[in-house]
Amino acid sequence: MRPIIFGGRFGWLHPGEGTRGVVLCNAYGHESVWSHGGMRSLADRLSASGIPVLRFDYRGTGDSDGADGASDQFETAVDDVRAAIARLREETGVARVTLCGLRLGAAFALLAASQCDVDALVLLAPVASGRSYVRELSIMRNIWLDQLPAPLREAQPKDALFNVLGQVYSPVFRARLNAFDAVDALKDSVRAPAPDTLIVDVNVGGSEALKQKLEALGGEVESRPFEGYAAFMQETTFSSMPTRVFDAVVDWIAARAAGQAPSPGVALKADWDAGLMLRTPEACEQPVRFGVAGLFGILCLPPAMRDRGPVLLITNTSASAHVGDSRLSVRIARELARRGIASLRFDGRGIGDSVSGSGARAPVYSSTVVDDVATAANWLKEQGYRHVVSFGICSGAYSALRAALVGRALSGVISVNLQSFHMPDDMPTDALRRHRPNSIAGYRSSFFELKKWKQVLCGDRKIMPFVRLVLKRVATLAAVRIGAWRHRIAGWSCAQTIPVDPHEILRTLQRKEVSTLFVCGAYDSSLDLMTMYFGPRGKRLSRFSGARTVVLDDLDHSLFSSHAAEQVIGLCSEFVKGLDSRRAPLGRIVKAGSPA
Repeated sequence: MRPIIFGGRFGWLHPGEGTRGVVLCNAYGHESVWSHGGMRSLADRLSASGIPVLRFDYRGTGDSDGADGASDQFETAVDDVRAAIARLREETGVARVTLCGLRLGAAFALLAASQCDVDALVLLAPVASGRSYVRELSIMRNIWLDQLPAPLREAQPKDALFNVLGQVYSPVFRARLNAFDAVDALKDSVRAPAPDTLIVDVNVGGSEALKQKLEALGGEVESRPFEGYAAFMQETTFSSMPTRVFDAVVDWIAARAAGQAPSPGVALKADWDAGLMLRTPEACEQPVRFGVAGLFGILCLPPAMRDRGPVLLITNTSASAHVGDSRLSVRIARELARRGIASLRFDGRGIGDSVSGSGARAPVYSSTVVDDVATAANWLKEQGYRHVVSFGICSGAYSALRAALVGRALSGVISVNLQSFHMPDDMPTDALRRHRPNSIAGYRSSFFELKKWKQVLCGDRKIMPFVRLVLKRVATLAAVRIGAWRHRIAGWSCAQTIPVDPHEILRTLQRKEVSTLFVCGAYDSSLDLMTMYFGPRGKRLSRFSGARTVVLDDLDHSLFSSHAAEQVIGLCSEFVKGLDSRRAPLGRIVKAGSPA
């Protein structure tokens, strides 16, 4: 597959030699993040069957141009699907096109098919009722709010945009979604949007009215259950691929392409265009591939910058692709570019758009992920960047920190809401699901909430996690004191291996002259971690040169709050520029279009 850019949209073209091609239409918001790996897998499966595929990001989403939460997002997304159809035909010469959409992407595909020539439709868990969809979004938002400590929940602005796990929806877009009805959208149609349609739904009855409408318009419609949907549509760390469903979809599409001769106009080009560049108002972005493992990233450059000065390396959070949860990594990168700072957001092995390989994706806490961050840092150093600073949130904070221990390419680390200084490589997924501790401050804030105590009494909440947290804190404090005594008396050090003890980690970073910034939410368990090892609010970090902790009162764990993200972006800018001013001379101006 190779990246392409068309009209400000970023996409991937998967090769194939048939005369029928497929355009994949992503889900939207958090569902797009959770399903990215699935859509990549579906595209790979179709391509392996000889069918060319174009998958892409709508404007205002993913790596494409455009701001988040635009009022006309619904209409422009439909236009984007139509543009993708035209680009697929231009690139490959295919005569027939199948649109395959997931969730809200299925609604976009349905409307686009009504406006252009499409031979088949595949609607995966389609949004047939916008009202029901908005209700689901509201439930998801309320679940997130309920899990926040009371002070963070109360700090959410009452007049802010509708925010669902970091994805904002403007009032106009939300109203447009609420008004959408798939059957009503076809009321003026005189024929079906496509001759053949496959509907794969969680509840087959939920799309029965749409099926009947399409059949009434003369279309052939087949319905199947979406087996494994709940296991698929969840956080990327825990998501399971719906293999049987995807195999059935590929078979259904391939059956309609059977017997077709290869397209004479099909594009055989496999090499990347070295000059491929997406230009946005804030930045110039270049897709890059590097390392023996074929890691993929987006190099985000200011339109004009000083020659290869500092650069921020943005790691994966969990197993989410390089765009970040609800596009957070893209927003961070482009805002920093506006402030004159370059960045690379990239995917580790088996994640996002990096080469998938034959093996399973590595656990989010593993030496493989850490090695990939180190590889990316080395690549940036080879490109001539003076100072490379790794940045990560939660599991990404872990890999950003540990990567500084395995090489010498990193000059700084920004670790946001770090959960542990060391995790075993073989930690199973179920253990990770359980490893989601609240913080002492979080429990304290809930202590006087009557609702929480009712949940405990009813068995909906358990008290043992709090007890275990207190016992862990006591045990850790004792271990820290014993470790400090051991270090002073015996001069013990693990400097010859990659350290796991937090104090030894900081001593190693100090020897390497790596500056480190730990950013903790006041109600996040990362602050407990810093307190256990380095005193209240990490004040004993001052014993290590170049290390400090910043505690933000309204920082939620995943930076879903827009205000929290803005604060962290400000800290990143201050840290990177401060590091560069202390260590680097002034350089010449370089245009962003210069080869990287």
